[in-house]
Amino acid sequence: MSNDHAAVLSDVHIGNNANTCWYQSSVHEPYVVAGLEWIVQNAGMFQEVILLGDLVDTWTYPPSVQPPGMADIITANPNVLGSNGALAKVVNAVPKVTFLLGNHDGTLTQADIATLQNAVGPIELVDPVHVLTGTSGARTAFSHGHYWTMFNAPDNTSPWDTLPVGHFVTRAFSYMMANTLPPGQTCADKANMGYPDGFNIMQFLQSLGPNMSPDIADMLLDYVATVANMSESLSIVLPHGETTTIADAKRLYADLFTRWVAQENGSVLNAARAALADGSGNYLAWFAQRLAIQQSADLVVFGHTHTPIGGLTIAPINYYNSGFECASIPDNPPKLFTFTIVDLDTAAAEIMMVNHGDYAISVAPVQALPSVTLPPAMDFSCYVRIINQGSAPLTLTQTSATEGYWVVPPTQTIPAGGRGDGWLQDLPGPYGTEGAFTYTHGGATLPFTVSCPTGWWSNTASGAGGNFVARSGSGDWSQRGQVPSAGHPLQVIFTVAGQ
Repeated sequence: MSNDHAAVLSDVHIGNNANTCWYQSSVHEPYVVAGLEWIVQNAGMFQEVILLGDLVDTWTYPPSVQPPGMADIITANPNVLGSNGALAKVVNAVPKVTFLLGNHDGTLTQADIATLQNAVGPIELVDPVHVLTGTSGARTAFSHGHYWTMFNAPDNTSPWDTLPVGHFVTRAFSYMMANTLPPGQTCADKANMGYPDGFNIMQFLQSLGPNMSPDIADMLLDYVATVANMSESLSIVLPHGETTTIADAKRLYADLFTRWVAQENGSVLNAARAALADGSGNYLAWFAQRLAIQQSADLVVFGHTHTPIGGLTIAPINYYNSGFECASIPDNPPKLFTFTIVDLDTAAAEIMMVNHGDYAISVAPVQALPSVTLPPAMDFSCYVRIINQGSAPLTLTQTSATEGYWVVPPTQTIPAGGRGDGWLQDLPGPYGTEGAFTYTHGGATLPFTVSCPTGWWSNTASGAGGNFVARSGSGDWSQRGQVPSAGHPLQVIFTVAGQ
């Protein structure tokens, strides 16, 4: 059997089994072990196993408790993380195991990683965006997903090892749980735990109305402190032993929304998307699609939102979310223990689950999203791909947008034999998209145009001497040089012939 697949596990959240931890070994360990044992039994199909962030958890602890380090977490969970545990058997069985940091384990030190390696074997810590290319040239990008969420992305202005505002949200949640859980109960006994904040962040965001406030972080911390009945001056012991308070966090993150607008090149809309992505996993799909186009990838696999997603119906790329592995007892089912299998040669994925009760492995009944543009809005984007079959590189010299804006401009340089992608998206309103871009190729200037208008105007595309195919929505690809007159969004693949 060819080892052309990758297995992905995300958001296990293994802690020290304190009652405020989402993961409880007495509840979740059989699921984790069953999933890892299945990977070992099918090791011949895997070239890599990817631990896609939040394998362990240093957030879900009351403010007065310093979160545990890796050694304490391993000691509390030997059947999974010990030297004879299920993860060590995976490391021994497959060619490569890689580890990406998430938000809940993002402050792990090199010493922590070394401790895990000493316990389970040679896992490799890799970059936040991990790209694998199959023998066919298909590319899959893997990332935890939190880098594109306002409240959980690493914050470089934070004096606390890039801890984001979400850390304090979770510590307030843990304070509330520590003070309200009946004796003998844990978070695993409560509904809607680990999903993923412990608070209803979407309810908070919806309370803000149609316009996001620049004071959103301050308002969020006010909200969680009030719900948790936690004083803003209560001392919080951080993972590396420093102490701070909610009041300090409010001052630090006061300009969070403004900084995200600047990070998104002045787009308030994109900053709002990043805030909403922490409240609903569906909003993260937009950022997954952007990442795929930036990386010239065919598939993106995220975690973080604890909501499995089984693809995109109308899109130039595909997106899967692997879900999570710490659903509480009242939630499982319908919230499942899920992991992802990726065929790297075709950049195709499938969500698997560990069945409730018998721990058998089967395909999970996970729905696809129709599009990254969520109803009632519609997507009038133009998605372009340029394939360079020439012997010289293509160099981008100009882009313009009469209507809409370039979320991802066409790739700056496309080597001979390579490809580049771009995304022109419509702005809110009735106009759709219309744009142009120009490449130089071996001394020649090559202009391209695309449009996907609303109303009764027809879609258009031109360039590459008419050597292109196009489709609208999920329709069939056109014959060479033809453009579907109606439908949206528009996808066009231009092929620049050799010179």
